[in-house]
Amino acid sequence: MIQVTVKFGGDVYTRTYPEGTTIGQVLQDHDLKAVTGWGDNVRAIVQGVEQSTNVLAPDGGTVLVETRANTKANWSISLTLSLNKS
Repeated sequence: MIQVTVKFGGDVYTRTYPEGTTIGQVLQDHDLKAVTGWGDNVRAIVQGVEQSTNVLAPDGGTVLVETRANTKANWSISLTLSLNKS
């Protein structure tokens, strides 16, 4: 078993998971999601670095969970100007 501390907002939770638990499994922990209210649009940060969901959760470490910023669609407009010499 491993022990992971999860921080979300001002709340701190320490949970025990089986060895081999990934960051993604921690983020999908139904009990934590119910207590904290976080949805699926979150990211996990360990020692200041955002972690992929397939990375192993750190035994004895801390996972900071943050809500991702909403992203807007990127729009680009291409203009073609033609100058006529008179």
